[in-house]
Amino acid sequence: MHYTSVRIRERKGRGLIAEASYKDEATGKWRKVSTGLEATGKRAAQKEAEAWLSEIEAEWQRKQQEASALTALGLDADAPLTVSAYVRRYLDGKRHEIEPSTFNGYTRYLDKQITPTLGDVELSKLNPDTVRAWVAKLSEGYSAVTVRKSLTLLRSAMNEAINSDLLIKDPTRGVKAPKGTRPKPNALTVEGVHTVLAVLDALDLTPQLLGIKIALFTGMREAEICALRWSNVDIERGTLYVDEALGRDGAAYYLKDAKTTDSARYVTFGGALADDLRARRERVEADCRAAGVPFDERFFVLGDIRGGFLRPQYLGNKWRELAGAIEIKGTQGTRPTFHDLRHTFATIAIESGVDVKAVSAMLGHSNAAMTLNTYADATREGKRRAALAVENALTVGGGE
Repeated sequence: MHYTSVRIRERKGRGLIAEASYKDEATGKWRKVSTGLEATGKRAAQKEAEAWLSEIEAEWQRKQQEASALTALGLDADAPLTVSAYVRRYLDGKRHEIEPSTFNGYTRYLDKQITPTLGDVELSKLNPDTVRAWVAKLSEGYSAVTVRKSLTLLRSAMNEAINSDLLIKDPTRGVKAPKGTRPKPNALTVEGVHTVLAVLDALDLTPQLLGIKIALFTGMREAEICALRWSNVDIERGTLYVDEALGRDGAAYYLKDAKTTDSARYVTFGGALADDLRARRERVEADCRAAGVPFDERFFVLGDIRGGFLRPQYLGNKWRELAGAIEIKGTQGTRPTFHDLRHTFATIAIESGVDVKAVSAMLGHSNAAMTLNTYADATREGKRRAALAVENALTVGGGE
């Protein structure tokens, strides 16, 4: 849009006004805009009028940029842009950049936490007070983790809106998510582990039961165990390499790289698990010979001789069945989940005096601080033993 040069005229008894004409691109008709001036002198009035013309031209340019940004996102530039509509478009733009399981999780946060209470708010009208009230409302019915992840998604989308010139300021600035309390790991005790292992040793070692043993002896995640291949297992050296996991997209599973750079790692194991892995491999090789199928190092350890993998849900279901049958309980007094076997490995390792950094590396944590935060109770016991050891050393040394 191009405005004509500004013109000043006087209204009887009402001072000076500035006028500018422009051609309406939609209708082709000429229209006028005007504003009252505070100046009374001709020179001052001209200066004020030219400043006003610069402002309305800049505003028109801003609206054009906003419309272009909306069009680039596939949005209707004339329709009010709501928070829900923008976050959904933001996620659609990220669909091919993130894992399907992560995308589906973000979509659930949008549908269940953002859209019902915040979705109809116009994006341009969103402000920190509104977001703060939304967080408070969510906190009444959802866990701190859910609220925190919902806010993280909203904040990421709002930062993208700023980058797209749709917002000037971040409406989530200064808004904090509730901290909440980290649930304590419901690990098995040493006695509980002995009970489980005694039951496993009495049963025929199926792929699911071997998966339970791998979790206990290595602390691997459920999805990592199911994605483990024979090519990554060195039975003689007692090591395995974790570099893949299974992701879930609705009802379908897919292979993906390990969760993070730190999740790709070497894990060591002892003789008991080595014997079980050796027996499992011998059985798989025998099944291959019987079926006339060549054994492939890329076969999954818990999979079949057709190259298929065991679904994590079957591994979890088998543990739930076993734990229910023997009525085992964890340190929090409830039935442990399969993931609690990972907690069991970590807790017992730390309580046994294993260096926290080594445990962190085995678990695939990004740093030892994460391990310390998760297993504070176990490290507290280790610190108590360390204090007693130091006291004993000092006492003995003082008597010599």
